[in-house]
Amino acid sequence: MLRNWQRDCVNSVIDHFSHHKNYFCLATPGAGKTVMAATVAKILLETGKIDYIVCLSPSRTICESVSSTFKNLLGRPFSGRIGSVGASLTYQSLLNGDHSVLADLVNSRVFVVLDEIHHCSGSEFVQGNAWGIQLLRQVSSLATFTLSLSGTPWRTDGDPITFASYDAEDSALSYQWEYGLSDAVTDKVCRLPKVIALDAAKITKNADGSHWSYSSIAEFLKDNDNSYLDLLSNESLTFEVLKRGVKRLKNLRESSPAAGGLVVAASYSHALFIKQMLEEHFSQKVVFVSYKDENSIKQIEEFRQGADHWIVSIAMVSEGVDIPRLQVCCHLSATKTELYFRQVLGRIIRVTKDQTDECFFYTLAEENLISYAQRLEQEVSGSYIKESLTEEKVVSSPCTGTQGKPNDHDISVFFGDDFVNDGNGLSSADEDLVDAPSTLVSSVLSIDAIRERVIQVLMNSQPTL
Repeated sequence: MLRNWQRDCVNSVIDHFSHHKNYFCLATPGAGKTVMAATVAKILLETGKIDYIVCLSPSRTICESVSSTFKNLLGRPFSGRIGSVGASLTYQSLLNGDHSVLADLVNSRVFVVLDEIHHCSGSEFVQGNAWGIQLLRQVSSLATFTLSLSGTPWRTDGDPITFASYDAEDSALSYQWEYGLSDAVTDKVCRLPKVIALDAAKITKNADGSHWSYSSIAEFLKDNDNSYLDLLSNESLTFEVLKRGVKRLKNLRESSPAAGGLVVAASYSHALFIKQMLEEHFSQKVVFVSYKDENSIKQIEEFRQGADHWIVSIAMVSEGVDIPRLQVCCHLSATKTELYFRQVLGRIIRVTKDQTDECFFYTLAEENLISYAQRLEQEVSGSYIKESLTEEKVVSSPCTGTQGKPNDHDISVFFGDDFVNDGNGLSSADEDLVDAPSTLVSSVLSIDAIRERVIQVLMNSQPTL
């Protein structure tokens, strides 16, 4: 059964295609865009308006998920082989030229679904990226109809999204359908998101015999000698984020045993360290997925169907990856764009029958991340910010870094009754960082007191922390 917004949007698309070729649907992550698109495809097939369907997505993981949805809803093969009614491909495959299916469709009526279209840029007037160029070359003339889908229609480079239209006066994106997060939460299509940003009341740094003290993460990052990666590599701060995530997930699993959590890491070595901390300090069952593992898609599917506590990744579990049981996220990525923030948040907002209608997003109180969370708050009514302070204490003790080697300092940190080592968790030589590499200082950061800023959407009652 379709949700109300899906049914209304399907009717809008079919009506629009009576006179126009291209349709742009903007719907919040987790709202069910793929099911809506598959329903449109089914109607177009049944009414004899198309012969074939081509779905294009930015990754293999999304590609396989789309293929499964279309196959199940249409009740027909969707493999791209002889006898199938369609094919699900990646945008990269157009660039590689490794799919002959498009060449065989020159004389066919083709419905093209462009999933997460914001990855493709360019128009007939503006030179775009490689994916956008191939869409214009191979798909524009081939398609009888195109349905562009996006939940995060932003491009950091400012280039136009392929197949999108823009207002002549203010250059704003034009779209035929919009279904925002506020609508989705009100309709109980998406969970109510709560963003919890952790700040430090005191940060001290000792390096080369010198001592510095900062009253917040924002003040720490204003010092040009410090970086966000210094914070991500701090074991005690990582521990505090994970501790809160684990506690929240434990509470959720009391009523929903299959509820799961996602940790988004900054690098391969960082992800491995987080996995180890979750397993050894918190006794959690953890799945780690990486593009380096050929079985990563299978592992994601097994986690989706299973009941393990956490899945840890660098970038594989973000946009378009559907794991409805995810309800908690610890955002420890080096990527701080609003696009990525929204994409990761979208992994935990999907509603399921046997889970609560809330989800929890833990991150650090970095200036950009806070501004994204505040804009999220402004999109809906009845939101508020709550701040709390917990008292912590610091003592000295020998410690080791995350690579298992002794550090050149003698500081460890106690947070209440929980002991963690404090060291440099990332190597400056790590080549797998999502953002540009940054050289980490050889120092110790002592995190003294943690503030929690809670940005809660569409709730007037005080949250339980």
